[in-house]
Amino acid sequence: MPGPPETRRRWLQRGLLALPAALAGCASTSVLGVSARRTRAQWEYHNRFLASGASLRFRPHSAHGRPFTSGMEYVYRTHKRDPRIGYAVKNLATGHYLAEFQADQLFVGGSMPKPAVAALLLEKRRGNLTREEFQNVVYACDLSQNESWYYLMARLNSADEQAFEWKYSLPNVQILNNWQSPRFYAEFYERCVNYRLEYGCELLLEAMRRDQYGLGRWVMPASITYIGGKTGNYGEWDHESLFFYYRNTPYAIVLYTRGNFAPRNELGCMMGGLFWEYCA
Repeated sequence: MPGPPETRRRWLQRGLLALPAALAGCASTSVLGVSARRTRAQWEYHNRFLASGASLRFRPHSAHGRPFTSGMEYVYRTHKRDPRIGYAVKNLATGHYLAEFQADQLFVGGSMPKPAVAALLLEKRRGNLTREEFQNVVYACDLSQNESWYYLMARLNSADEQAFEWKYSLPNVQILNNWQSPRFYAEFYERCVNYRLEYGCELLLEAMRRDQYGLGRWVMPASITYIGGKTGNYGEWDHESLFFYYRNTPYAIVLYTRGNFAPRNELGCMMGGLFWEYCA
């Protein structure tokens, strides 16, 4: 029995999988399914990033599965509507926001924008970075090295940022000037996890899975093995964000705070509370 008629989209998806990423990249990501986009990103990861001689330097680590105590839940419930914070919880498979509070408020990001800055350079260069540039992408994401952040930013300008936000329908924030919103980062993670960025998705995801900081993953179930994110702190500003798969569904939790909100473990309490209320 003959199969379904060959549509132009099916022909493109089938054909692009057989092409090198350098050629497949000429087509918009919108015509490809997630599997095809992942295949292209993995080709790019091996044939550009790894082929350059650059490398990742830590292993990805799972959530830790420590108990979310009644004391931690009390902190979460007490501060869930604290005017000093903003957060967004998003189901990255459906695109639905499960929770948001002051999600469009702009905050000084501290180190938060480093992965997004790396994405800007990957976009500008169409994924073709030097070994040194690739290595600085890794350093900016895993140990949040400021020198690598400055190195990447020196190669960018506001036009690069505006073009990136427009192309990927991201909120209009100031990535290079270090003002972002919780919604911006939830949307950025969605583009990464669903391989919607044309360049660098696999590298960005793997580098952020090796982030060495953060408190939220400590109180999430140890069964969560695919998890990554970014933190930021500077003066009165303290932030944490995560993307992860839980029971085969991808989520993002993004929390920004100001006014010295988190002198102790408040970030861990808030991240754990948002997970257990909206994702678990």
